Amino acid sequence: MFLHTKDLGCKGDSSTDDTAAFQAALYASLGKILFVDAGLYILTSTITIPPKAKIVDFKLYSTASEHAVFYQYNFHSAANIFAGMLQTESPYFQPTPPPPAPFAAVVGLLPGDPDYTCAAGNEFNGCDQSWSVVMTGSANIFIVSAGIYTALMLLKDNLANVRFQNLVTIGAKFMAVMDGKGIPAIDNLNVDTHPSWSQVSVLDVGSNGTTRFDEAIWIDPAIWDMDEPKFTCSPPSNVNQGTWISTITQAPLTITEWVLEPVTITRDAAAVNKNKRDAGVEIWPVPATTPFWPAILYRGDDGQISTTSATGTFPKPAATPLSGSWPKKAVRAVWGWPENPLVDECDFYDFNCVPKPWFGGTVGDPGGDDFYDDENAAELRTICPEETSTSSTSPKPTPTKISPTVAVPIPAPVYQQGDPRLNTKKCFKGEQTENVRMRNATTRFCDDIAHRDLIAGFEYEKEYKFEYNGGIGFVGITVSLEIKPKCSFNYSKSLCQRYLSVPTDSCDCNGVNGKHGGTVENNCYKWKVDPNRR
Repeated sequence: MFLHTKDLGCKGDSSTDDTAAFQAALYASLGKILFVDAGLYILTSTITIPPKAKIVDFKLYSTASEHAVFYQYNFHSAANIFAGMLQTESPYFQPTPPPPAPFAAVVGLLPGDPDYTCAAGNEFNGCDQSWSVVMTGSANIFIVSAGIYTALMLLKDNLANVRFQNLVTIGAKFMAVMDGKGIPAIDNLNVDTHPSWSQVSVLDVGSNGTTRFDEAIWIDPAIWDMDEPKFTCSPPSNVNQGTWISTITQAPLTITEWVLEPVTITRDAAAVNKNKRDAGVEIWPVPATTPFWPAILYRGDDGQISTTSATGTFPKPAATPLSGSWPKKAVRAVWGWPENPLVDECDFYDFNCVPKPWFGGTVGDPGGDDFYDDENAAELRTICPEETSTSSTSPKPTPTKISPTVAVPIPAPVYQQGDPRLNTKKCFKGEQTENVRMRNATTRFCDDIAHRDLIAGFEYEKEYKFEYNGGIGFVGITVSLEIKPKCSFNYSKSLCQRYLSVPTDSCDCNGVNGKHGGTVENNCYKWKVDPNRR
């Protein structure tokens, strides 16, 4: 559920002071997603971003902060921020008096503030001049071009994907202090005449002396269908493993899909030093603690759609699965290259996953429709073992058929949407093919229907041809969608792929390949995936 800043009282008109309205919008949007509408927002005092706030399209373009006593920018436990052309300058009067004077009484008032333990001889304590940027415990932040005058940056305990590109400093002995270690300006001197300035083209920020930019890998959930689940990676790696199907009910909701904790795996130091070929490590998935209840959409007496969420503590995941499947063997991470099998970042649901801010768009498809929010989405999951209903392979595909567009009178009819809880599937037992070809065909099909009128009477079928099926011959994969009377499909690429993954994966649960396809049908739609030898 999105809430817009301009619907919550912000103007963003480059003249109105939006400080109070913006702060109020942050608190009003907790439990939802705050969309920062385009505009120029005048903020004249500190904005506090509360825990669990979710903000999208929050970008800092050509901003400047000068002469504040403690620091000019403070990113504390922040994530998913793009900033371009940051400019800072320390107060002219420092170090007479030095910080935190004249505001020593409010040190520590805000989370992430410097503590000003000014030990003698410590060049990195910030007790002579203000910090330009303080960044602690943050992740997924990209800063393009920063100009820092007579101050340095404090970078501490940060997480993955934090990068400064084109950092320029003037008049400071150190460009930055990263986890207690200084980056000397003289080592990066670019111009040695007045005003001397230093430059670092790319600074990847990390913790414990390591940089951790773009190091997370997303493992294809297809490993859960393997007899012996495994994947290949080059350590150290931060691994997202997908989701686990289990059921817990706390009225009025039943939760059927749990996110798994990311796993950081490292190679044994002794094996690395001795150049040994070790076989990797075994890991058992651990369900993550869910940070919030999902939103519930409902239609009130006035006919308007509203949102709410359950109160109270979210239930903890069960120690053992109540339904669904759990791997019979531990998942093995094998050292090697290339890393596989992988999917794109945010390909499956994760509480904290949003696109890298410098890529723009939204989760998943760059088209921006993949913030699919449906309380019944979990019903589209792959369910094993295979159900008993089957049918034979369908005959040759019929020519493409698209229903004619009919003028819609005013007012427009109210179309139903498919209810995944009513899904039934039938599995084919004829030709089979590799999983990668089935996914390729279904993805192309979802792209092909993106701009069509997906309303009642719509029928579309297309064959996608591939060579060397299983190493020999050819295969044609027929994919189709039929939309039933009084129904429509609100296009979402991710939702389209979810539907087509059911007959692709649920009909064959014994491994990654050997996919026969089938159909999935509910009150509004009938989807089909059918491989045939050509």
